[in-house]
Amino acid sequence: MNLEDLRKQIDKLDCELLEVISKRLALMPMVADVKRSQNTSVNQEDRERELMASMRKMAQKKEMNPDFVERIMREIITESKRIQERNM
Repeated sequence: MNLEDLRKQIDKLDCELLEVISKRLALMPMVADVKRSQNTSVNQEDRERELMASMRKMAQKKEMNPDFVERIMREIITESKRIQERNM
């Protein structure tokens, strides 16, 4: 396999990553609606801790750096909360 073939695979995976993140973020207005109706805060520290622990464990099983995965997830959560707050 040559570099160009590898780059094509990487580009395809990058598109898939963005598609999944986009689908996740598209749920945030609905999450905001439910939280608003239940008079719940956008910030859910217990949920975030559980998610981070789960993601770190999954990263280790996939032989990925857990700190790297946590940094990515924290960015996604930050954007998720921004969208929720905009829709509250």
